[in-house]
Amino acid sequence: MKEQCKQAIYSYVDAETQLNAALTGEHSEYVELVVTVLRQLCRGLIDEGETEFVIPDDIVELFNNECPW
Repeated sequence: MKEQCKQAIYSYVDAETQLNAALTGEHSEYVELVVTVLRQLCRGLIDEGETEFVIPDDIVELFNNECPW
């Protein structure tokens, strides 16, 4: 589950973009949004006993609408 979450994060914000956000603040709001929301989603799914990481459509839409590139 955690690996699926990690891959989902990378699908929206690759490692280089995450590093740039941490070092320079570039796109940091979007990076923080993606990382925070997906990690919380993962924790919630684990707590519910789920075994597959699936991103709900409303979160996909949010990420697509907020994406700065």
